[in-house]
Amino acid sequence: MILSGSACASIIIPVYKDWDCLFLCVDGISRDFCLNESFDIFIVNNSPGDSPPAAMVWPTNSRLLSERKPGSYAARNRGVSEARGEVLVFLDADCVPEAGWLAAGLGCLEAQNADLVAGHITLTYQTEKLAPAECYEKAFAFRQAQNVEQGVAVTANLIVRREVFNAVGVFNEQMMSGGDFEFTRRATTAGFKLVYCPDAVVRHPARSTLASLAQKARRVSAGSMALHGETGALQGSGRVLGNLGNDLRELLQRSDMSWRERSWALGVLIYLKGVKLRQRLAMRFNPRKARELPR
Repeated sequence: MILSGSACASIIIPVYKDWDCLFLCVDGISRDFCLNESFDIFIVNNSPGDSPPAAMVWPTNSRLLSERKPGSYAARNRGVSEARGEVLVFLDADCVPEAGWLAAGLGCLEAQNADLVAGHITLTYQTEKLAPAECYEKAFAFRQAQNVEQGVAVTANLIVRREVFNAVGVFNEQMMSGGDFEFTRRATTAGFKLVYCPDAVVRHPARSTLASLAQKARRVSAGSMALHGETGALQGSGRVLGNLGNDLRELLQRSDMSWRERSWALGVLIYLKGVKLRQRLAMRFNPRKARELPR
């Protein structure tokens, strides 16, 4: 499916010192049969001091931008400001689109008269026997279908009409994590239609270490506190713990996971709840240091 006009869709990809994964991402986009001169790609380097390898060859319909302000949402906003497409398409640098990904997503956008489309995200793993962190990711990461039911979606695979940004504004650059949920909730609350498209598929590597999951959990907790304006040590802690029962019930119903995988996923889930609570305490009693989170 091709939309009418020039530069009808603009693909925006923030990157932070991850050129190898970005190469695979852009290569996957370039192989998509529906791409032609009506589509352009904006790669936004969020670490301008870190240049891409000289040997990297970029598609002719791509542009490399720089954004010095830290954070993927600042980088995405830079892409939004430069892009001229009627439709803006967001990917993460470590995502690899499957064949027909964009055609399927744009098809859902038109067929369902939607304003935003959340595509499916398939996790990939390092080995057949999953590490504990991968068990957790398999159970709980990138649940786009469930997210859409709640009026939110992640930017790892998201298509948005330009008019949505014109109406509700851009991503919140103050948030280092969770800005995709904040933006999409802002859009759906304003009456824009968000749909899930199972046929618009990208592959994303599962996090394989507890350290990487804990790092993300701290960012998410800090972002949640900023979003809700929470300053108390235990303020919002109920939200951290409140979904534990639902997560446990969902985990027990997962027929695609072995008992070993479910047991590890549960253990990691409880561990990460503790990480988030500790981050909230750190934000309350030593906020300056707690905000210096690794990316």
